[in-house]
Amino acid sequence: MNNPVTAIYENGILRPLAPLNLPEHIQVRITIQPFDKPKVLSVSSPKPTMAELLAELREINKLEPQEIELPPRQDRPNPILEMPDEFFV
Repeated sequence: MNNPVTAIYENGILRPLAPLNLPEHIQVRITIQPFDKPKVLSVSSPKPTMAELLAELREINKLEPQEIELPPRQDRPNPILEMPDEFFV
């Protein structure tokens, strides 16, 4: 069986990007072949600048407030009372 698998290396572990059709605890031989131009995936996205945050806040403030009508308190369900007895120990 010679199936090329794309994986990412993070924290000292190779993690396949797709599920592998292998039985548990099977030993495999891995040959490392980096892409011509390595793809480096960032775990964290770039943080927005203050100017970007302020622009987004200005856009949000332009939105018309929506009227939301909640039912009276006694008509709203209480999630705690609706939990099964097994939940409480």
